[in-house]
Amino acid sequence: MALRRILRIDDPEDKKILKLHCRPVKLPDRAMKQLVADLFETMHAANGVGLAAPQVGIPIQLCVIEIPPEIEEREDGTEVEVAPAEQYVLFNPRIVKTSGDEVMRDEGCLSLPGWYGQVPRHSWVTVEFQDITGKARRLRKADGLLGWAIQHEVDHLNGVLFTERIRDLSTLRDITREPEPTVAPA
Repeated sequence: MALRRILRIDDPEDKKILKLHCRPVKLPDRAMKQLVADLFETMHAANGVGLAAPQVGIPIQLCVIEIPPEIEEREDGTEVEVAPAEQYVLFNPRIVKTSGDEVMRDEGCLSLPGWYGQVPRHSWVTVEFQDITGKARRLRKADGLLGWAIQHEVDHLNGVLFTERIRDLSTLRDITREPEPTVAPA
């Protein structure tokens, strides 16, 4: 596995690649196993939930998503994993059905670290894609973080950046520059 450099929206040369409409992947392709591993490693190192191949400079229809494990805290203060992390590898994904309604949510991107803005997304989507063997797959009514991440990553594959989805640019902010909340003395 290898860490890859994540292209940035605010770099004009990187942005040219990020704005490309990505080409489909012919499967099976042995080279894809290594690329998928690199994407997951790069995404984890950047503390992300999803990463698309164009974000590492490869304009192909591939994205990876990992939904973190669900953790519950017990009465004694210990934490227990109630649902494991879920990994998704989507080749040539197409959103084929949407909820029709929209939900606004704070959204960020590994290609613009630290910046978040209010982005409208469908509350659920159905996506068709291929797995690494080339087999056709479908995720029906993916909602919550998974549905949100699918929409964000498929946008990347079509050259659409999350900043272009923001309707009110005053919501775009750099959280790394926001003051730390002050704690009142006890």
